[in-house]
Amino acid sequence: MKRIIAISAILLTILITGCATKLEQFKDNSTLNPDDRKGVVVIAYESDTAIHSLIFSGPAKVAIEHTLYDQKHNYVVTTMPAGTYDIIRAKVYNRYNYIELGSDDGGNWKVNIEPNKINYIGHFNLDRIGAGFKVQTKNESTLALSFLKENYPSLMNRYPLVYAKDGTRDDFFSYIKTLEGEE
Repeated sequence: MKRIIAISAILLTILITGCATKLEQFKDNSTLNPDDRKGVVVIAYESDTAIHSLIFSGPAKVAIEHTLYDQKHNYVVTTMPAGTYDIIRAKVYNRYNYIELGSDDGGNWKVNIEPNKINYIGHFNLDRIGAGFKVQTKNESTLALSFLKENYPSLMNRYPLVYAKDGTRDDFFSYIKTLEGEE
């Protein structure tokens, strides 16, 4: 009996710690917490397949679900704890079918979320090819900048915009600010 209780407790602990925190849609009139522990995250989806969610593993395990998509656009704007994350899984069609990702597979799925900044991750592309999928993130900074200026002007006035994908540094957003005379 003790063995069954112990196994049940272990399984319950694994289940609880393995669940990803679901994020909420960020509203334009919202502000970040003043504790400097969260950043605004912007990601766009381009896919010929229904994406249920993206799972991130890092300081917290979080899920950006399909319910966060803006109905008029293909962008999600939300907040999440600052830190370095791996995009570890793309769930397709429903929460049970998924594609394993992660930086250990030779691809770069790392993102660096900075506190009190708007962190543009990129345009997440998932295309069906035969029986498999082609998965990538593209840097479409000009489209993201245009979307944010049009739909989240007060957010853009409050926080700097950065490219959050790990790897080659992209200074496009700072360059645009310099051209606009804001830096």
